[in-house]
Parts: sequence; structure tokens; C-alpha cells
Amino acid sequence: MSSTIIPGNPVIRELVLLGDSAPGRRGGRTIVAQSHCEIDLASDEALERCVQALRASDERLAEQSDGPYDWQRTWVERNGQGGGKVVFDVAWYEEEFFRQKKDTFLAPGHLAMYANIGAEDGAVQVTHWHKVD
Repeated sequence: MSSTIIPGNPVIRELVLLGDSAPGRRGGRTIVAQSHCEIDLASDEALERCVQALRASDERLAEQSDGPYDWQRTWVERNGQGGGKVVFDVAWYEEEFFRQKKDTFLAPGHLAMYANIGAEDGAVQVTHWHKVD
């Protein structure tokens, strides 16, 4: 993939997944909403576990060319002391599905998953963006 060193900041930003940016993956689907997600992780091991979980999910989503949502690009921002941040977006293609599922990241199953990868309470931040006609 690619890496970027942000000037004046000891953070290395690495593109680790393309998601629906991969050629042909989005097809004719139109994005109706987007969620920006950031997960702060204290160790390199937790970063790797998070990327592995997202990669497995990304592979499943890639098989569903007509699904109601998909991942977009995923970046890892490593800091010099170990750990860092995983940054990715979710593209939502169906309005009703977005309304029903946009807060799934707060569900007990997702909270347990964050704990398993090593994210502390409050480490996950999500901002939703919705298309306005």
C-alpha cells in the first residue's frame, strides 16, 4: 500500500486496506451516508489485531457486491512510542439500513470485540455524515 510521514509529527500513516476504493468494488451503488471511525490503541499488537479483524470483515464485504454498506480506505497511524490509531470510513448505500445500524458500534458485541483487540473504554470515536438533498 502506501505510507505517509506527517511533517512535524512523529506519526507514520500507512494505508492498509482499500475497501470500496478497490477498482470495481463499489459498482453502481451510491453512497447515502458515511461514518468516519477512529480507534485509539495503546500497543502495536492491538493495532495488528484491529487491522486483522477489519481485513477479515473487508474480505467478507468484498464478496457481497450489492451489500447495504462497505468499508472505505483504512489507515494506521503509528506513533513513536508504540500503538496509534486505526482510521477508516463506512460507506452506507441504503438509507433505512443506515438509520437502523449506524450505532451498531455501541452494541455489546462490538464493545466485546474492541476489548478483545485491546481498545480501552472510550477509544472508539464515530462521526456520521448524511447526504442532504
